[in-house]
Amino acid sequence: RNDVTAGCTVRLEVARKKSESGGTDNLFTALGMEPGIALLVDAQFENLKCDKRVMHFFGGAKIQTVVPKVRQYLALLFGGVVEYTGRSLDRIHSTMAISDYEFDCFLEALKQGMRTLGLDTQTADECVVMLEVLRPEVLCVRKKHNIKRAMQAISAKTVYERVGGQQGVTDLVEGMYSRATQDPRVKSFFEKNKARVTAHKKRIVLYMTGIFGGMSTYDNSDLRPAHYESNITDYHFDCLMELIREVLKEHGKDVAVISDVLIRLQPARADVTTGFTVRMEVARKNVEKGKDGMFQRLGGMAGLDSLIEALYKVAWADARIKDLLMKDIAIIKAGQGAYIGELLGGPKSYKGRELVVVHKSLGINDYHFDCFLADLARAMMGLGHPEAMINEILVSVEPSRAAILGHSRGNGDVELSRDGVLLIDRFGGDGNVEAVVESMFDRCLEDTRIRFHFERTKSKQRQIRRQFCNYLTGCFGGLNTYDLSGLRKAHYNVNITDYHFDVMTRLFLDAAKYIGVDKGARQDAMLVLSKSRPDITTGCAVRLELAYKKQALKGADELFQRLGAFEGLMAIIDRMFECVERDKRINLFFEGTKLIAIKKSTSEYIMFVLGGPNDYQGRSLQEAHSVLQVTDYHFDCFLQNLNRAMGDLGCSTDAVDDATVVLEPLRFQVLQTHYEKNVY
Repeated sequence: RNDVTAGCTVRLEVARKKSESGGTDNLFTALGMEPGIALLVDAQFENLKCDKRVMHFFGGAKIQTVVPKVRQYLALLFGGVVEYTGRSLDRIHSTMAISDYEFDCFLEALKQGMRTLGLDTQTADECVVMLEVLRPEVLCVRKKHNIKRAMQAISAKTVYERVGGQQGVTDLVEGMYSRATQDPRVKSFFEKNKARVTAHKKRIVLYMTGIFGGMSTYDNSDLRPAHYESNITDYHFDCLMELIREVLKEHGKDVAVISDVLIRLQPARADVTTGFTVRMEVARKNVEKGKDGMFQRLGGMAGLDSLIEALYKVAWADARIKDLLMKDIAIIKAGQGAYIGELLGGPKSYKGRELVVVHKSLGINDYHFDCFLADLARAMMGLGHPEAMINEILVSVEPSRAAILGHSRGNGDVELSRDGVLLIDRFGGDGNVEAVVESMFDRCLEDTRIRFHFERTKSKQRQIRRQFCNYLTGCFGGLNTYDLSGLRKAHYNVNITDYHFDVMTRLFLDAAKYIGVDKGARQDAMLVLSKSRPDITTGCAVRLELAYKKQALKGADELFQRLGAFEGLMAIIDRMFECVERDKRINLFFEGTKLIAIKKSTSEYIMFVLGGPNDYQGRSLQEAHSVLQVTDYHFDCFLQNLNRAMGDLGCSTDAVDDATVVLEPLRFQVLQTHYEKNVY
């Protein structure tokens, strides 16, 4: 140690004692006073801008406002009588993720600048001694180099490798497909001819290979268009995840591998289910306005008779359900016609038995009901009915599933009672539910991915926790005091996506494990919790998807004009910055001498993405934000301020949604470095 460190230790100690005994006046003079320090800073910044290790901290237009402040600060530090007008170092650097390594690079660039200007080593040592004192203020939260974590990252295998490579992924898809074709919940989506089955399996293998970390040629942008017209719901997606879990377990994969596989697959949920979610939600809202108009648009009794005839032609040719219609077909047709007519707003003419009694002995399951709905849609298409009308009728018929099967879609999949013990008791009773909710809520307030949605006043937080406890208690088989009909309404206008829901459920699972809830009870609780996904995420999914469609149809220029063109949008941006500067959650990122440059570049970029002229000449969003400790929480706060500004200036809810749709995709560009560091 002595041989390695003695040189540096002695030089810096001599420099420290010299500055302590003689002051810094001589140093200030040796550096050439203010003009000399200005030249030194200029030389240092030339070195920094060429240093690939730290150059990303010193790019962009705002650097022109930073250099004069650095000159002021160093002149004062090195003994000059100058006025420093900037912010404190800890506040300036609190939004940046600066490490000891990067601070050392900064010092090295300064020493290189001194050598360029011909300054001696002793003077350089004195400067380093003075600057070293500033290290804690610049680093703020000192980043530690975790050797163990670094070594684990180097030696870590990808999910692709842990699954078993190409053969492992292929076996997983084969096993999943085999189970899916036998499972009545999802069977109808996997019944294809041999050639289509082979092609379908190949595409799934390519997709999984890519998202698991292997080499793949699958274009992920094809995922949503490929599934948009399919009637795949969150229920079906959850069923498929359950089948994949079973296959991996059968193949001997450990819990960590299974968990990582399911986490990698979750982002596909939105692409796979959004199409159906949007179509059905629009139809549901139309149906809520009244069914009288629907029956008339169908063509009244004559239209209903035509539909039933067309339906039976299609169903009679459908080998999947044909046998269920063989007996007493005339009676069945008459009964179904009367019942469907009532559902669609026609006269109340159904006189038959309860549906559960009629169908009890037929062995009908979700698969048969899905086939019937598919045949109904096909019959309506054959009669020339528009897509919106077809969707409204499917929404109206869906509730009869519960009456025919004895349960609604998804109910009964989770056994609330095992060996005579209810889930609420296996979970540990009301006390454990409350403890888990408290722990989960605390975790949500700390997790920047979801913190924005849980940060409320203390009274509101208490209300949410209490409501969540009541909701879970009822769902787990305890006393039900929560009105489930209000769940969707409460979340409809909140921008909660599948990404947020997945984070929340993961934190719930972590909290339950921490409290000591039994593993089986945790898994059943997660399945119960997943049933609430559509009610919580549908509002956001529908609003944003409709806005996407509007933008694709009318173009960004239409939104630009609707927001008041250049003058209107500038007024919104100005109002947004007024909100941002008062917002203590994020105003640290928007203050100081560089604020003017930040405002200018941000305004130009927002103007451009919302359909205005492209005057932005700055760096890419990833590069500009790579040095900042910005998270999902900060991005959500920024969007909230923009939405607030639009509302203050009288913009409609549709306009706010349209702007959010345009800006939301920028999240990944802004946070890409953050995601990579945290492996999100």
